[in-house]
Amino acid sequence: MQENKERNNFEKRFKECDEKFNTFFELTSVASKIIQSDLTILKVNKALCDMLDYPPEELEGTKILDHACEEYISHWHHLQEMIWTKQVPFFKLKACLYRKDHTRVWVDVTTILYNDQGETFGFTVLDDISSFKRLEESQKRLNLALRYTSTAIWELDLDTHEVFRSRDHDEIFGYAQRQEHWSLESYYEHISANDLPAFKEALSNIEAEGGLDVQVRLNRSDGILQWLNIKGKTEAGKDGKAVKLIGVINDITKDKIIERHKDDFISIASHELKTPVTSLKGSVQMLQRDANRQSERTRRLIIQASKGINRISLIIDDLLNAGKNYRDQIELRKTNFNLFELVREIVDLFAFNDLPIVTITGKEDIMVYADSERIGRVLTNLISNAVKYAPGTTEIRVELIDNETQVKISVIDNGPGIVAEKIPLLFNRYYQADEQQHQFSGLGLGLFISANIVNKHGGEIGVDSVPDERTIFWFTLPK
Repeated sequence: MQENKERNNFEKRFKECDEKFNTFFELTSVASKIIQSDLTILKVNKALCDMLDYPPEELEGTKILDHACEEYISHWHHLQEMIWTKQVPFFKLKACLYRKDHTRVWVDVTTILYNDQGETFGFTVLDDISSFKRLEESQKRLNLALRYTSTAIWELDLDTHEVFRSRDHDEIFGYAQRQEHWSLESYYEHISANDLPAFKEALSNIEAEGGLDVQVRLNRSDGILQWLNIKGKTEAGKDGKAVKLIGVINDITKDKIIERHKDDFISIASHELKTPVTSLKGSVQMLQRDANRQSERTRRLIIQASKGINRISLIIDDLLNAGKNYRDQIELRKTNFNLFELVREIVDLFAFNDLPIVTITGKEDIMVYADSERIGRVLTNLISNAVKYAPGTTEIRVELIDNETQVKISVIDNGPGIVAEKIPLLFNRYYQADEQQHQFSGLGLGLFISANIVNKHGGEIGVDSVPDERTIFWFTLPK
Protein backbone atom coordinates (compact mmCIF):
# COMPACT_ATOMS: atom_id res chain seq x y z
CA MET A 1 0.00 0.00 0.00
CA GLN A 2 2.82 2.38 0.95
CA GLU A 3 4.74 1.55 -2.26
CA ASN A 4 1.70 2.29 -4.43
CA LYS A 5 1.22 5.62 -2.67
CA GLU A 6 4.87 6.63 -3.22
CA ARG A 7 4.69 5.57 -6.87
CA ASN A 8 1.53 7.64 -7.39
CA ASN A 9 3.19 10.67 -5.74
CA PHE A 10 6.25 10.24 -7.94
CA GLU A 11 4.15 10.02 -11.12
CA LYS A 12 2.18 13.09 -10.00
CA ARG A 13 5.36 15.12 -9.37
CA PHE A 14 6.83 13.93 -12.68
CA LYS A 15 3.67 14.98 -14.51
CA GLU A 16 3.73 18.38 -12.76
CA CYS A 17 7.41 18.88 -13.67
CA ASP A 18 6.71 17.85 -17.24
CA GLU A 19 3.84 20.34 -17.45
CA LYS A 20 5.99 23.11 -15.96
CA PHE A 21 8.77 22.39 -18.45
CA ASN A 22 6.34 22.45 -21.38
CA THR A 23 4.86 25.73 -20.15
CA PHE A 24 8.29 27.28 -19.76
CA PHE A 25 9.39 25.88 -23.14
CA GLU A 26 6.37 27.29 -24.96
CA LEU A 27 6.20 30.69 -23.34
CA THR A 28 9.86 31.67 -23.11
CA SER A 29 10.89 34.47 -25.47
CA VAL A 30 14.14 32.66 -26.28
CA ALA A 31 14.01 30.51 -29.42
CA SER A 32 14.31 26.86 -28.34
CA LYS A 33 14.05 23.35 -29.79
CA ILE A 34 14.61 19.73 -28.83
CA ILE A 35 16.60 17.52 -31.20
CA GLN A 36 17.62 13.90 -31.19
CA SER A 37 20.92 12.28 -32.14
CA ASP A 38 20.30 12.36 -35.91
CA LEU A 39 19.55 16.11 -35.62
CA THR A 40 15.82 15.66 -36.20
CA ILE A 41 13.77 18.47 -34.66
CA LEU A 42 11.27 16.94 -32.21
CA LYS A 43 9.79 20.03 -30.62
CA VAL A 44 9.93 23.80 -31.19
CA ASN A 45 8.55 26.79 -29.30
CA LYS A 46 6.77 29.87 -30.59
CA ALA A 47 9.90 32.05 -30.40
CA LEU A 48 11.75 29.76 -32.80
CA CYS A 49 8.75 29.65 -35.15
CA ASP A 50 8.70 33.46 -35.14
CA MET A 51 12.44 33.61 -35.76
CA LEU A 52 12.31 31.32 -38.81
CA ASP A 53 8.78 32.31 -39.87
CA TYR A 54 7.48 28.70 -39.96
CA PRO A 55 4.47 27.10 -38.23
CA PRO A 56 5.45 24.31 -35.78
CA GLU A 57 4.23 21.50 -38.05
CA GLU A 58 6.64 22.59 -40.81
CA LEU A 59 9.63 22.45 -38.46
CA GLU A 60 8.94 19.43 -36.28
CA GLY A 61 10.03 16.24 -37.97
CA THR A 62 12.56 18.00 -40.22
CA LYS A 63 16.28 18.01 -39.60
CA ILE A 64 18.14 21.12 -38.54
CA LEU A 65 20.41 20.57 -41.55
CA ASP A 66 17.40 21.26 -43.79
CA HIS A 67 17.45 24.85 -42.53
CA ALA A 68 21.19 25.38 -42.15
CA CYS A 69 23.15 27.66 -44.46
CA GLU A 70 25.56 25.56 -46.50
CA GLU A 71 28.76 26.98 -45.08
CA TYR A 72 27.57 26.19 -41.51
CA ILE A 73 26.49 22.56 -41.99
CA SER A 74 29.85 21.33 -40.68
CA HIS A 75 29.18 23.22 -37.42
CA TRP A 76 26.08 21.10 -36.76
CA HIS A 77 27.99 17.89 -37.49
CA HIS A 78 30.56 19.04 -34.95
CA LEU A 79 27.78 19.56 -32.41
CA GLN A 80 26.43 16.08 -33.19
CA GLU A 81 29.85 14.58 -32.56
CA MET A 82 30.48 16.44 -29.31
CA ILE A 83 27.03 15.84 -27.77
CA TRP A 84 26.22 12.28 -28.78
CA THR A 85 29.62 10.70 -29.48
CA LYS A 86 31.77 12.37 -26.86
CA GLN A 87 28.89 12.93 -24.42
CA VAL A 88 29.87 16.54 -23.65
CA PRO A 89 27.13 17.88 -21.29
CA PHE A 90 26.68 21.12 -23.25
CA PHE A 91 28.14 22.66 -26.40
CA LYS A 92 28.15 26.16 -27.99
CA LEU A 93 28.49 27.15 -31.65
CA LYS A 94 27.69 29.95 -34.08
CA ALA A 95 25.45 29.10 -36.99
CA CYS A 96 23.39 30.59 -39.79
CA LEU A 97 19.86 29.43 -40.63
CA TYR A 98 17.49 30.13 -43.50
CA ARG A 99 14.11 31.63 -42.79
CA LYS A 100 11.11 30.48 -44.82
CA ASP A 101 11.66 33.35 -47.30
CA HIS A 102 15.30 32.19 -47.61
CA THR A 103 16.72 35.24 -45.86
CA ARG A 104 19.42 34.52 -43.30
CA VAL A 105 19.47 34.71 -39.53
CA TRP A 106 22.69 34.31 -37.54
CA VAL A 107 22.43 32.61 -34.16
CA ASP A 108 24.47 31.71 -31.08
CA VAL A 109 23.53 28.11 -30.27
CA THR A 110 23.78 26.46 -26.84
CA THR A 111 22.83 22.75 -26.66
CA ILE A 112 22.43 20.86 -23.37
CA LEU A 113 22.48 17.06 -23.28
CA TYR A 114 19.79 15.32 -21.22
CA ASN A 115 18.39 11.79 -20.81
CA ASP A 116 14.76 10.79 -20.94
CA GLN A 117 13.66 7.16 -20.55
CA GLY A 118 17.07 5.83 -21.61
CA GLU A 119 17.44 8.05 -24.68
CA THR A 120 19.58 11.18 -25.00
CA PHE A 121 18.25 14.43 -26.43
CA GLY A 122 19.59 17.90 -27.01
CA PHE A 123 17.80 20.94 -25.57
CA THR A 124 18.92 23.84 -27.78
CA VAL A 125 18.63 27.58 -27.20
CA LEU A 126 19.21 29.94 -30.15
CA ASP A 127 20.06 33.65 -29.63
CA ASP A 128 19.52 35.86 -32.66
CA ILE A 129 22.78 37.75 -33.31
CA SER A 130 21.92 38.96 -36.82
CA SER A 131 22.20 42.63 -35.85
CA PHE A 132 25.67 42.06 -34.37
CA LYS A 133 26.68 40.12 -37.48
CA ARG A 134 25.51 42.93 -39.75
CA LEU A 135 27.38 45.43 -37.59
CA GLU A 136 30.50 43.28 -37.82
CA GLU A 137 30.19 43.04 -41.61
CA SER A 138 29.57 46.77 -41.84
CA GLN A 139 32.68 47.42 -39.74
CA LYS A 140 34.73 45.20 -42.05
CA ARG A 141 33.48 47.08 -45.11
CA LEU A 142 34.20 50.40 -43.43
CA ASN A 143 37.74 49.36 -42.50
CA LEU A 144 38.32 48.14 -46.04
CA ALA A 145 37.00 51.38 -47.51
CA LEU A 146 39.15 53.44 -45.16
CA ARG A 147 42.25 51.46 -46.08
CA TYR A 148 41.77 51.85 -49.84
CA THR A 149 40.81 55.51 -49.69
CA SER A 150 43.70 56.56 -47.42
CA THR A 151 41.19 57.76 -44.84
CA ALA A 152 41.32 57.55 -41.06
CA ILE A 153 38.69 58.32 -38.43
CA TRP A 154 39.57 60.35 -35.36
CA GLU A 155 37.68 61.47 -32.27
CA LEU A 156 39.11 64.18 -30.05
CA ASP A 157 38.01 64.60 -26.44
CA LEU A 158 38.03 68.39 -26.04
CA ASP A 159 38.48 68.15 -22.29
CA THR A 160 41.33 65.63 -21.97
CA HIS A 161 42.75 66.10 -25.52
CA GLU A 162 42.84 62.30 -25.84
CA VAL A 163 42.35 61.00 -29.39
CA PHE A 164 40.51 57.80 -30.25
CA ARG A 165 41.31 56.70 -33.78
CA SER A 166 40.71 54.01 -36.38
CA ARG A 167 43.13 51.18 -37.05
CA ASP A 168 44.96 52.80 -39.99
CA HIS A 169 45.23 56.27 -38.44
CA ASP A 170 48.85 55.92 -37.30
CA GLU A 171 49.97 54.53 -40.67
CA ILE A 172 49.03 57.82 -42.33
CA PHE A 173 51.53 59.53 -40.05
CA GLY A 174 54.30 57.11 -40.99
CA TYR A 175 54.10 54.47 -38.23
CA ALA A 176 54.29 50.80 -39.18
CA GLN A 177 52.88 49.81 -35.78
CA ARG A 178 49.98 51.35 -33.88
CA GLN A 179 51.19 53.75 -31.20
CA GLU A 180 50.23 53.09 -27.60
CA HIS A 181 48.88 56.59 -26.99
CA TRP A 182 47.78 59.52 -29.16
CA SER A 183 46.69 62.96 -28.05
CA LEU A 184 46.02 66.31 -29.68
CA GLU A 185 49.62 67.33 -28.99
CA SER A 186 50.79 64.27 -30.96
CA TYR A 187 49.66 66.01 -34.14
CA TYR A 188 51.80 69.07 -33.44
CA GLU A 189 55.12 67.25 -33.87
CA HIS A 190 54.02 65.79 -37.21
CA ILE A 191 52.54 68.89 -38.86
CA SER A 192 54.84 71.17 -40.82
CA ALA A 193 55.90 74.33 -38.98
CA ASN A 194 54.43 76.43 -41.81
CA ASP A 195 50.98 74.85 -41.41
CA LEU A 196 50.89 74.32 -37.63
CA PRO A 197 49.60 77.85 -36.84
CA ALA A 198 46.66 77.35 -39.26
CA PHE A 199 45.87 74.00 -37.60
CA LYS A 200 45.93 75.52 -34.10
CA GLU A 201 43.82 78.48 -35.24
CA ALA A 202 41.24 76.09 -36.76
CA LEU A 203 41.11 74.23 -33.44
CA SER A 204 40.58 77.44 -31.49
CA ASN A 205 37.59 78.31 -33.69
CA ILE A 206 35.79 74.95 -33.61
CA GLU A 207 33.18 76.19 -31.10
CA ALA A 208 32.17 79.06 -33.37
CA GLU A 209 32.55 77.13 -36.64
CA GLY A 210 31.02 73.88 -35.40
CA GLY A 211 34.10 71.96 -36.52
CA LEU A 212 37.25 72.34 -38.58
CA ASP A 213 38.45 71.70 -42.12
CA VAL A 214 42.15 72.35 -42.65
CA GLN A 215 44.87 71.15 -45.04
CA VAL A 216 48.37 70.59 -43.66
CA ARG A 217 51.72 69.16 -44.71
CA LEU A 218 53.56 66.56 -42.66
CA ASN A 219 57.12 66.46 -41.37
CA ARG A 220 58.46 63.21 -42.76
CA SER A 221 61.90 61.86 -41.96
CA ASP A 222 62.30 60.67 -45.57
CA GLY A 223 61.60 64.18 -46.92
CA ILE A 224 58.66 63.02 -49.06
CA LEU A 225 55.90 65.59 -49.47
CA GLN A 226 52.63 64.51 -47.87
CA TRP A 227 49.42 66.51 -47.54
CA LEU A 228 46.50 65.75 -45.20
CA ASN A 229 42.99 67.17 -45.06
CA ILE A 230 41.89 67.09 -41.40
CA LYS A 231 38.14 67.49 -40.92
CA GLY A 232 35.84 67.26 -37.92
CA LYS A 233 32.43 68.20 -36.55
CA THR A 234 31.76 69.03 -32.93
CA GLU A 235 29.38 67.05 -30.74
CA ALA A 236 27.73 68.84 -27.86
CA GLY A 237 27.03 67.58 -24.34
CA LYS A 238 23.84 68.03 -22.32
CA ASP A 239 24.71 71.66 -21.57
CA GLY A 240 25.07 72.42 -25.28
CA LYS A 241 28.82 72.92 -25.04
CA ALA A 242 31.10 71.04 -27.47
CA VAL A 243 32.64 68.02 -25.76
CA LYS A 244 34.22 66.14 -28.64
CA LEU A 245 35.29 66.49 -32.25
CA ILE A 246 34.61 63.61 -34.63
CA GLY A 247 35.91 63.51 -38.17
CA VAL A 248 38.16 62.06 -40.83
CA ILE A 249 41.73 62.53 -41.99
CA ASN A 250 42.38 62.09 -45.70
CA ASP A 251 45.68 61.75 -47.50
CA ILE A 252 45.30 64.31 -50.32
CA THR A 253 48.90 64.20 -51.55
CA LYS A 254 47.92 62.96 -55.04
CA ASP A 255 45.32 65.72 -55.36
CA LYS A 256 47.88 68.33 -54.35
CA ILE A 257 50.43 67.03 -56.87
CA ILE A 258 47.80 67.15 -59.61
CA GLU A 259 46.88 70.67 -58.49
CA ARG A 260 50.53 71.71 -58.71
CA HIS A 261 50.80 70.26 -62.21
CA LYS A 262 47.69 72.20 -63.23
CA ASP A 263 49.16 75.38 -61.77
CA ASP A 264 52.39 74.82 -63.72
CA PHE A 265 50.50 74.13 -66.94
CA ILE A 266 48.26 77.17 -66.56
CA SER A 267 51.22 79.40 -65.77
CA ILE A 268 53.22 78.23 -68.78
CA ALA A 269 50.24 78.31 -71.16
CA SER A 270 49.14 81.75 -69.99
CA HIS A 271 52.63 83.22 -70.37
CA GLU A 272 52.91 81.75 -73.86
CA LEU A 273 49.52 83.23 -74.81
CA LYS A 274 50.31 86.74 -73.61
CA THR A 275 52.78 87.53 -76.40
CA PRO A 276 50.55 86.67 -79.41
CA VAL A 277 47.51 88.26 -77.75
CA THR A 278 49.46 91.47 -77.08
CA SER A 279 50.55 91.51 -80.73
CA LEU A 280 46.97 90.90 -81.88
CA LYS A 281 45.71 93.67 -79.60
CA GLY A 282 48.24 96.11 -81.10
CA SER A 283 47.15 95.24 -84.63
CA VAL A 284 43.48 95.83 -83.79
CA GLN A 285 44.34 99.17 -82.18
CA MET A 286 46.11 100.22 -85.38
CA LEU A 287 43.00 99.29 -87.37
CA GLN A 288 40.89 101.39 -84.99
CA ARG A 289 43.09 104.43 -85.66
CA ASP A 290 42.38 104.03 -89.40
CA ALA A 291 38.60 103.96 -88.86
CA ASN A 292 37.92 106.80 -91.38
CA ARG A 293 38.85 104.55 -94.31
CA GLN A 294 36.65 101.66 -93.24
CA SER A 295 33.03 100.79 -93.86
CA GLU A 296 30.51 100.84 -91.02
CA ARG A 297 30.37 97.02 -90.96
CA THR A 298 34.18 96.78 -90.75
CA ARG A 299 34.28 99.30 -87.89
CA ARG A 300 31.69 97.29 -85.94
CA LEU A 301 33.66 94.07 -86.45
CA ILE A 302 36.87 95.76 -85.28
CA ILE A 303 35.13 97.08 -82.14
CA GLN A 304 33.76 93.59 -81.46
CA ALA A 305 37.22 92.07 -82.01
CA SER A 306 38.75 94.61 -79.64
CA LYS A 307 36.26 93.68 -76.90
CA GLY A 308 36.98 90.01 -77.47
CA ILE A 309 40.74 90.55 -77.18
CA ASN A 310 40.28 92.55 -73.96
CA ARG A 311 38.26 89.67 -72.52
CA ILE A 312 40.95 87.19 -73.54
CA SER A 313 43.60 89.37 -71.86
CA LEU A 314 41.56 89.42 -68.66
CA ILE A 315 41.10 85.65 -68.80
CA ILE A 316 44.84 85.16 -69.17
CA ASP A 317 45.51 87.47 -66.22
CA ASP A 318 42.93 85.62 -64.14
CA LEU A 319 44.49 82.26 -65.00
CA LEU A 320 47.94 83.52 -64.10
CA ASN A 321 46.70 84.76 -60.73
CA ALA A 322 44.11 82.06 -59.93
CA GLY A 323 45.78 81.03 -56.67
CA LYS A 324 44.24 80.81 -53.23
CA ASN A 325 44.70 84.55 -52.68
CA TYR A 326 43.21 85.37 -56.08
CA ARG A 327 40.51 87.61 -54.62
CA ASP A 328 43.12 89.92 -53.06
CA GLN A 329 44.98 90.19 -56.38
CA ILE A 330 41.98 91.29 -58.47
CA GLU A 331 42.11 94.93 -59.51
CA LEU A 332 38.62 96.12 -60.43
CA ARG A 333 38.02 98.82 -63.04
CA LYS A 334 34.57 100.02 -62.03
CA THR A 335 32.32 102.16 -64.20
CA ASN A 336 28.61 102.93 -64.37
CA PHE A 337 26.97 100.79 -67.07
CA ASN A 338 23.64 99.34 -68.14
CA LEU A 339 23.46 95.79 -66.80
CA PHE A 340 20.72 94.67 -69.20
CA GLU A 341 22.81 95.73 -72.21
CA LEU A 342 25.83 93.81 -70.89
CA VAL A 343 23.70 90.69 -70.38
CA ARG A 344 22.29 91.02 -73.92
CA GLU A 345 25.82 91.36 -75.31
CA ILE A 346 26.92 88.17 -73.53
CA VAL A 347 23.76 86.29 -74.53
CA ASP A 348 24.41 87.17 -78.19
CA LEU A 349 27.64 85.16 -77.96
CA PHE A 350 25.51 82.03 -77.45
CA ALA A 351 23.13 82.66 -80.37
CA PHE A 352 24.01 79.51 -82.32
CA ASN A 353 21.62 76.98 -83.88
CA ASP A 354 23.03 74.01 -81.93
CA LEU A 355 22.75 75.72 -78.52
CA PRO A 356 19.71 76.22 -76.27
CA ILE A 357 17.82 79.49 -76.58
CA VAL A 358 19.01 82.02 -73.98
CA THR A 359 16.34 84.52 -72.94
CA ILE A 360 16.50 87.59 -70.67
CA THR A 361 13.84 88.86 -68.28
CA GLY A 362 14.02 92.02 -66.17
CA LYS A 363 14.16 95.80 -66.39
CA GLU A 364 16.16 97.22 -69.29
CA ASP A 365 17.39 100.34 -67.46
CA ILE A 366 19.25 98.80 -64.50
CA MET A 367 22.45 100.77 -63.87
CA VAL A 368 25.25 99.36 -61.71
CA TYR A 369 28.71 100.52 -60.68
CA ALA A 370 31.05 97.58 -61.29
CA ASP A 371 33.80 96.11 -63.48
CA SER A 372 31.78 95.36 -66.63
CA GLU A 373 34.45 93.13 -68.20
CA ARG A 374 34.65 90.88 -65.16
CA ILE A 375 30.90 90.79 -64.58
CA GLY A 376 30.65 89.77 -68.22
CA ARG A 377 33.14 87.03 -67.42
CA VAL A 378 30.91 85.78 -64.59
CA LEU A 379 27.85 85.74 -66.86
CA THR A 380 29.77 83.93 -69.59
CA ASN A 381 30.93 81.26 -67.10
CA LEU A 382 27.43 80.68 -65.69
CA ILE A 383 25.75 80.46 -69.10
CA SER A 384 28.55 78.22 -70.44
CA ASN A 385 28.09 75.89 -67.48
CA ALA A 386 24.35 75.72 -68.09
CA VAL A 387 25.01 74.77 -71.72
CA LYS A 388 27.67 72.22 -70.76
CA TYR A 389 26.04 70.52 -67.77
CA ALA A 390 22.41 70.68 -68.92
CA PRO A 391 22.66 69.43 -72.53
CA GLY A 392 19.02 68.32 -72.62
CA THR A 393 17.56 71.72 -71.76
CA THR A 394 15.94 73.70 -74.60
CA GLU A 395 15.99 77.08 -72.90
CA ILE A 396 18.27 78.94 -70.50
CA ARG A 397 16.86 82.02 -68.76
CA VAL A 398 18.83 84.97 -67.43
CA GLU A 399 16.69 86.77 -64.87
CA LEU A 400 17.44 90.27 -63.52
CA ILE A 401 15.77 91.41 -60.30
CA ASP A 402 16.28 95.05 -59.27
CA ASN A 403 16.02 95.73 -55.55
CA GLU A 404 16.65 98.94 -53.64
CA THR A 405 20.24 98.20 -52.64
CA GLN A 406 21.31 95.40 -54.96
CA VAL A 407 20.66 93.58 -58.22
CA LYS A 408 20.24 89.81 -58.39
CA ILE A 409 21.21 88.00 -61.59
CA SER A 410 20.10 84.37 -62.02
CA VAL A 411 20.95 81.84 -64.74
CA ILE A 412 18.27 79.12 -64.83
CA ASP A 413 18.29 75.80 -66.69
CA ASN A 414 16.01 72.76 -66.65
CA GLY A 415 18.81 70.19 -66.70
CA PRO A 416 19.59 67.25 -64.40
CA GLY A 417 20.35 69.44 -61.39
CA ILE A 418 23.07 69.02 -58.77
CA VAL A 419 22.96 66.73 -55.75
CA ALA A 420 23.04 68.57 -52.42
CA GLU A 421 26.38 67.19 -51.18
CA LYS A 422 28.23 68.60 -54.21
CA ILE A 423 26.91 72.15 -53.97
CA PRO A 424 29.38 73.31 -51.25
CA LEU A 425 32.28 72.15 -53.45
CA LEU A 426 31.27 73.89 -56.68
CA PHE A 427 33.21 77.10 -56.05
CA ASN A 428 36.41 75.35 -54.98
CA ARG A 429 39.46 75.75 -57.16
CA TYR A 430 39.75 72.98 -59.81
CA TYR A 431 36.50 71.31 -58.75
CA GLN A 432 34.45 69.85 -61.60
CA ALA A 433 31.04 68.22 -61.21
CA ASP A 434 30.58 64.92 -63.02
CA GLU A 435 26.83 64.48 -62.93
CA GLN A 436 25.54 61.13 -64.18
CA GLN A 437 29.11 59.85 -64.58
CA HIS A 438 29.80 62.23 -67.50
CA GLN A 439 33.28 63.71 -67.77
CA PHE A 440 33.50 67.30 -69.03
CA SER A 441 36.44 69.26 -70.37
CA GLY A 442 37.80 72.28 -68.57
CA LEU A 443 40.07 73.18 -65.67
CA GLY A 444 37.44 73.66 -62.99
CA LEU A 445 38.38 77.33 -62.49
CA GLY A 446 35.32 79.09 -63.93
CA LEU A 447 33.14 79.07 -60.81
CA PHE A 448 36.14 79.66 -58.54
CA ILE A 449 37.08 82.81 -60.48
CA SER A 450 33.43 83.91 -60.73
CA ALA A 451 32.95 83.60 -56.96
CA ASN A 452 36.05 85.68 -56.29
CA ILE A 453 34.97 88.38 -58.75
CA VAL A 454 31.51 88.63 -57.15
CA ASN A 455 32.95 88.64 -53.61
CA LYS A 456 35.45 91.33 -54.58
CA HIS A 457 32.47 93.46 -55.64
CA GLY A 458 30.88 92.93 -52.23
CA GLY A 459 28.18 90.64 -53.61
CA GLU A 460 27.16 87.04 -52.99
CA ILE A 461 27.02 84.00 -55.25
CA GLY A 462 25.15 80.72 -54.78
CA VAL A 463 23.25 77.79 -56.24
CA ASP A 464 19.70 76.50 -55.83
CA SER A 465 19.12 73.12 -57.42
CA VAL A 466 16.43 70.44 -57.56
CA PRO A 467 17.79 67.15 -59.03
CA ASP A 468 16.10 66.18 -62.31
CA GLU A 469 14.25 69.51 -62.44
CA ARG A 470 16.33 72.69 -62.55
CA THR A 471 19.45 74.54 -61.43
CA ILE A 472 19.70 78.25 -60.62
CA PHE A 473 23.13 79.88 -60.36
CA TRP A 474 22.72 83.39 -58.98
CA PHE A 475 24.82 86.30 -57.83
CA THR A 476 24.15 89.74 -56.41
CA LEU A 477 25.80 93.13 -56.98
CA PRO A 478 25.45 96.14 -54.67
CA LYS A 479 24.01 99.16 -56.51
